[in-house]
Amino acid sequence: MATDYLTIARDADELAVGLRGDWLFDNVPSLEANLEDVDFSGNESVIFHCGGLQNIDIAGAWVLFHKSQEIKHQGREIGFRGFKEAHFKFLENITSLEDAPPLNDIRGRASGRLQSMVESVGESTLAGVADVGRIASAIFSGITQPSRIIWRETLSQFEQVAFRATPIVLLVCTLMGLVLAYQGATQLQKFGASIFVVDLVSISIVREMGVLLTAIIVAGRSGSAFAASIGVMNLNEETDALRVMGLNPDHVLVIPRVAALTVALPMLTVLGIMAGLAGGTLLCQLVLDISPSQFVQRAASAVDSADVFAGLIKAPVFALLIAAVSTLRGLQVQSSAAELGRLTTVAVVQSITLIILADGIFTVIFVRYGI
Repeated sequence: MATDYLTIARDADELAVGLRGDWLFDNVPSLEANLEDVDFSGNESVIFHCGGLQNIDIAGAWVLFHKSQEIKHQGREIGFRGFKEAHFKFLENITSLEDAPPLNDIRGRASGRLQSMVESVGESTLAGVADVGRIASAIFSGITQPSRIIWRETLSQFEQVAFRATPIVLLVCTLMGLVLAYQGATQLQKFGASIFVVDLVSISIVREMGVLLTAIIVAGRSGSAFAASIGVMNLNEETDALRVMGLNPDHVLVIPRVAALTVALPMLTVLGIMAGLAGGTLLCQLVLDISPSQFVQRAASAVDSADVFAGLIKAPVFALLIAAVSTLRGLQVQSSAAELGRLTTVAVVQSITLIILADGIFTVIFVRYGI
């Protein structure tokens, strides 16, 4: 038996239905009529051979699926053979509907997932607020009650943060001054405005790049050290030992690090600014024939007290952000070395992100008030 869209072949165990032609939306009535003319009343399995198809769309695939389900509900086996990849893509999407859960179940599951997600966000937010409150309380306690500060530990942390970080801060800021001067010279020389390279370098370094680069270096170096050292103490139960001895871990571990970094970062920022200006001076002398004395005179006229204030006022804020995030993540380490590594990385990433966010807020405020 053969029709415009079907060929039928029977044997003892199988009814082979061959599809051919175009199974498209415009031909749906003819497709349904052709399928109705086929006798599917036997006991053999029904196999649809689709190699003869020319074209098929979702409407044609649905007609085939509907008929196959009707036969399957009669208790007979259904199979599909010879699909081309393009044809099978339609039928794969359609036949997957057979095992799909009811719409109410889907809505229920989606609602449950949404509720679970909202609850998870809420729990994380509450935990974050509690952690931030804990660190803020420790910092406030250190400010209002200086006697609680362990000065020996604070000085030790200051040495680690300030003195040992000085070489890398000087190197990076010097290189940044060289890069800024070189990039500026490349562009401004085209317009005969080489002298304005000094303005570009001095204002950029003093207002933005000096403090920003220094803070990022400290976040990567000291922030990771804070998180790792406190995390290791948590893993070794040293913080529990402090509590047993009647000491508050926040006073012993958090306040000294916050105090040391808050003092050290402005000092490192000043050194970073000086290094950046030195790098710009060197490049201007080598490339633009601008002497150091000319550079200093031009920089002094380009930079005013507002620029210096705008740069230095950011340093204590960046220091508080770095110290708070790093100590908090260190205190959250509980179970394993893997968690220690993860939270140390989180501390660095979050510190740098908050530094850049705070810098953007400062910029908007300064522009708003003409600073």
